[in-house]
Amino acid sequence: MKNRISPLPNAPTGQLRLLQTTDLHMQLLDYDYFSNRTDPRIGLIGLADKISALSGDPNITTLLCDNGDLLQGNPLADHLAQTLKPGVPHPMIAALNMLGYDAMTLGNHEFDYGLDFLQVALKGAQFPVVSANVTDVSGELITSPFAILERQIICDDGESRTIRIGITGFAPPQGSDWDDDHVGGDFHVSDIIAAAARVIPQIRDAGADVIVALCHAGIGAAEHTPRMENAALPLAAIDGIDVVLTGHTHEAFPNTTTSNTSEIDYANGTLHGKPAIMAEFCGKSLGVIDLTLRWDADTWQITGHNARLASAQAPQGTESPLRHNLRALVSAPHAATTAEIQRPIAQTDIHIVSYFATIQPDLSQQLLARAMQDAVVTMLTDIDLPEHPVLAATSSYRFGGRSGLGHYIDVPKGQITLRDAAAIFPFADRMCAVRRTGRQIRLWLERSATHYNQLQPGLQAQPLIDRLSAGYNNDAIFGLTYQIDLSQPARFDTSGRDKTESGARIVELRHHGNLIEDDDIFIVAANSFRARGGGRFPMIAPEDIIATSELNLRAILINYLGALGVVKEPVEPHWGFKPIPQTSAVFERALDGRHHLNAPISHIGPGKQGLETYRITL
Repeated sequence: MKNRISPLPNAPTGQLRLLQTTDLHMQLLDYDYFSNRTDPRIGLIGLADKISALSGDPNITTLLCDNGDLLQGNPLADHLAQTLKPGVPHPMIAALNMLGYDAMTLGNHEFDYGLDFLQVALKGAQFPVVSANVTDVSGELITSPFAILERQIICDDGESRTIRIGITGFAPPQGSDWDDDHVGGDFHVSDIIAAAARVIPQIRDAGADVIVALCHAGIGAAEHTPRMENAALPLAAIDGIDVVLTGHTHEAFPNTTTSNTSEIDYANGTLHGKPAIMAEFCGKSLGVIDLTLRWDADTWQITGHNARLASAQAPQGTESPLRHNLRALVSAPHAATTAEIQRPIAQTDIHIVSYFATIQPDLSQQLLARAMQDAVVTMLTDIDLPEHPVLAATSSYRFGGRSGLGHYIDVPKGQITLRDAAAIFPFADRMCAVRRTGRQIRLWLERSATHYNQLQPGLQAQPLIDRLSAGYNNDAIFGLTYQIDLSQPARFDTSGRDKTESGARIVELRHHGNLIEDDDIFIVAANSFRARGGGRFPMIAPEDIIATSELNLRAILINYLGALGVVKEPVEPHWGFKPIPQTSAVFERALDGRHHLNAPISHIGPGKQGLETYRITL
């Protein structure tokens, strides 16, 4: 369909509403498993009544879709993957059935528990599951590439007319690289744009009036590159696609705080002039696109749209029957999960917090790094290799930022539980031991340093964090010491593209006090997601991935903490910002961070959306 105004002045019009959830990560309930508290700002349950109200409008035909990364992401998901019996509906799929979903696509994390588990879980879906670029080992698509949904639209002339809506979906191609160790290479994900070029003509030939792409990929560069991870923008440019529902990067779109580009209208929610939306993650918001359609010469034309995000809502008074029924779907596994993750695994004599994880060295990440280094040393005892220093690369997944007020690690002195280990590393990735040269490590850190804005010497209160960067792409490498010079431009952009081939923020890069040379060799422990290019980092060549753990990384951390017994060692100041005289920067974190300040960070006062503003003096 082409977005044009009908030449017929009295042509009838009607409304089509698209509702979207994405990246729910098994967050059915309004409960944060990592902090052990109710959180009304998250969970599909918080969107349920709004979904019901918007879907129930008799004057607007509505489709409800999910964009993937549905079944993995918290301890409840892990519990279900281990205990769900064949023939028993997966609670999240049952929840989507209860809410009346019309379609969903697959995200990369759908495969974290293996292809067999995924296929069993999806069997209970009472709606089409579509994906045009995920195949099994034989090359066969594992779901239908598209579905045609036939609906009736009541027009302003009182007539009801049929519309045929084509729904297709796409996952990021890197998904099969990241999860290869989990599922034994049982699936392959092909290039999004190439798959779209194949499937869109098929959908048109099947009689679709409108085509909606469920794209589990973020809004990245406009120019397509082979196997591009965040390809929503070039996907929107494909002729025949009318609407793009996007996800994967956990961002909000539309977003009135971001400036428009020639291809992206952040305020009105369009990509290449086509309606688009991304509804954040974990049920923090619901994507809503209201399309105005004109019936013109036996075809439907999109003549206008309104895109917006609706936030999760806490119940007012007595909980609605719908919310009650959704809660009942998962009551037993939820109770079992909360009991299980309270099991203590170690003690700590130090308060472990991550409020400033991307601003200063972080103790939670140091513990993970120590566990990884120990595990790699053990793995390499059976491998005939020259002896090289062992490092570890980690990043924080509880760093606040776009994830919100409660998205931090805060473990007081006393017990460390399974819950705390899951908060430090919430995913099912294995660990890889990778061979890296000094030059490659420097570039790794340059890519990580993209997280920060360039600062002008002599100015105060400059914004520290690049708003397009996520903290989980801000790696620290343990076993080295180094500084980050923020007076210099970043070598890479947040899409991982090398902008200058000469940017040099990383200075004083040393191992045991000795400056690192380009041809020095190290073994780096990294999670499999990062080793295989996750987060828009360069993919490491297979010959340089010298070993992969049998256990997942969280199990490695749990074993390490159990053997350690008591955490007594404070965080080591192995990295920091290079001093810039008479210069300071500001950033936002949660209020509780003010109880854990270390120089040169100070608390200023209230910030935006309930966060607090802090200053770092350089």
